[in-house]
Amino acid sequence: MQPVSERSTLKRNARRAVYDPQEIAGILAAERLCHVAYVEDGEPRQIPTLYICEGEYLYLHGNRQAALLKHVAQGGEVSVAVTLVDGIVVARSGFHCSMNYRSVVLFGRGEAVTGEEHRRLLDLFVDALIPGHAAAVREPTAQELAATAVVRIPLAEAAAKVRGGDPIDDEADLDSDVWAGVIPLQQIAGAPQPSADLKSTVALPDYVAEFKTGG
Repeated sequence: MQPVSERSTLKRNARRAVYDPQEIAGILAAERLCHVAYVEDGEPRQIPTLYICEGEYLYLHGNRQAALLKHVAQGGEVSVAVTLVDGIVVARSGFHCSMNYRSVVLFGRGEAVTGEEHRRLLDLFVDALIPGHAAAVREPTAQELAATAVVRIPLAEAAAKVRGGDPIDDEADLDSDVWAGVIPLQQIAGAPQPSADLKSTVALPDYVAEFKTGG
């Protein structure tokens, strides 16, 4: 597929570009953390934050007074980056050492989400962190709902970049005695650790015991 704009077109290592919306959605579904870049008062800003994707939008949430959320809610432009590191590429030369990765960069103007959709999405943010937990927690108070903003950015102007496989060494280095290959990397969830103030009568729920990270 073709990129939708000049700024979403990969120019360096363009062979690694992915413009297919389903492949982009798959990468976004495998992560929870993004970095959002924007300009405020002529100065660059970049904020790491939780995100979710649903349909044709990427959603952010947080304190209604946060500068980023105000910027997005007012229709400001942003660039969003998501990266998954799949492995360390060990080459026979330092020049060709690299990483295997899947990444997405998104450009767009945001808007605020209000009403019933705002309330529904707050539950989705909880389940994005801990699938199944939204049904277990208490209902948010009116004050909590009022203090929390939800904004969305269209996924239309997005591109992915993917590297996989072995190191790409120079042919002259292939007879070298230096080890070459890939060290796979993945996030693994450890055993849940109860809060120090948790009541002894509260059992560990299955959805926490079986929690798995993205991939």
